[in-house]
Amino acid sequence: MKIDKIVAIDDEKQLVYVTISHGDDKYKYDMNTPVLEGDLLQAHCDSEEQRHLNNILYQVYDRSIKFDNSSEWDAWIDGGGKIPEVKYKDGDDIPKGKKAGDVKEPEKVIEKKAWVDSEPPVDTAALIAELQEKVKALES
Repeated sequence: MKIDKIVAIDDEKQLVYVTISHGDDKYKYDMNTPVLEGDLLQAHCDSEEQRHLNNILYQVYDRSIKFDNSSEWDAWIDGGGKIPEVKYKDGDDIPKGKKAGDVKEPEKVIEKKAWVDSEPPVDTAALIAELQEKVKALES
């Protein structure tokens, strides 16, 4: 979690703007924290990260589900992360040409792809044989 900006609220609270990274995704988020600085503030923010990821999930995907850890979040996404249509509600910042009840368009679609090794696999038997030949040549 990267702290972007801190704004004092009063003697006991501050507003902290952060960027939470999860995989290739980055989420801008703001949270109230006790008045802390430096490593203490970073440790406090990091300890709250999973709770804030769940809140982001709820806000972004309009889902009232929670995960106990980030691997459960990943499994949900890898499983297709079935997200229902999100509709504009009265009071939302509704773009021109849309009205309450219209389906919100997603900002982007993240297509998950299987990781592929960029180098061809090594033939270990051939590699071992080649190394053994070099060792024999050095021993001679």
